[in-house]
Amino acid sequence: MHRALLFLYAETPVHAGADSSLGALDLPIQREVTTGFPIIKAESLKGALRERFRPPPGQRAERERWVKVFGAEPPSAGARAGRLEPGTLRVHEAQLVAFPAPTLTRTFAWVTSPLAAARLERKARIAGLAATRWAAPAADPDGAACLAAGDQRGQSVLGPYLVSVSHDPEVRRWAGQLADAALPDLGEMAYFRDKLRTDLVACSDELLGAISRDCAPIATRIQLGTGEENGAPRKTVQHGPFQSEYLPAESLLAALLECEDSAHLRYVREKLDGEILRLGGDETLGKGLLWCSISSQDDENEDQDSERAVASVEAE
Repeated sequence: MHRALLFLYAETPVHAGADSSLGALDLPIQREVTTGFPIIKAESLKGALRERFRPPPGQRAERERWVKVFGAEPPSAGARAGRLEPGTLRVHEAQLVAFPAPTLTRTFAWVTSPLAAARLERKARIAGLAATRWAAPAADPDGAACLAAGDQRGQSVLGPYLVSVSHDPEVRRWAGQLADAALPDLGEMAYFRDKLRTDLVACSDELLGAISRDCAPIATRIQLGTGEENGAPRKTVQHGPFQSEYLPAESLLAALLECEDSAHLRYVREKLDGEILRLGGDETLGKGLLWCSISSQDDENEDQDSERAVASVEAE
């Protein structure tokens, strides 16, 4: 089995809808029951990937490969059922890595936690990535202080919470590794890669869960219909008001990809790495754009070869 780590970085707010309403929220996002962390379910993510790779009509060879990777389409209503061929690509649930929270300085910071970091380390190990590079930073044993990648010290504001922050070199190391791997290596992403290296804060799991709930954007919307009044067209409220929750822009998640055929996994990477994926609802409202970045064992083999070459030159 060949594996890779897929990072998803939100360019716009994303609405990956849950199965049912929650309290006053008519359209909440998908969340874990145990932690309350935002997620993107595997079926939602694979459906978005399937549509992203769907070939235009007439490209027979591309369609055959698309079917092999993602599986045959189910028969439409009333159509004769054909052979249902499973795809080779296995897509896992995308779990939260870091969540953006407003701050009083530098606009916002990314918030992570021991659980989020440890899950990423576990995924990296399954994908065959170097465990030492992805080792999660140690947390404050008392859970009272937040550990920052930057030089922040003392009291700081994260969303609606006042917290105690101290600099930690291990968080700085982890933030740098995350910035290099999770954000595409593009010129327009340089600012965000540099910001992530210094503006990452590791807090308790409970605080991350609370921030991910309190700082998720909620939009109140209505749906208009058309009618007539005194023979003239008139817009009326047909549905609503209703409230939609979103995963905010700058959120970072990660998912594991598996494939029995290494060529198919390379095909997915070549087409997706550094590109935009559209996922979730409200597409016509400018929602659902995610940058994709893929890390695999091949990357680290190349890095090790490069490091050995540099060391050889320096020795000479």
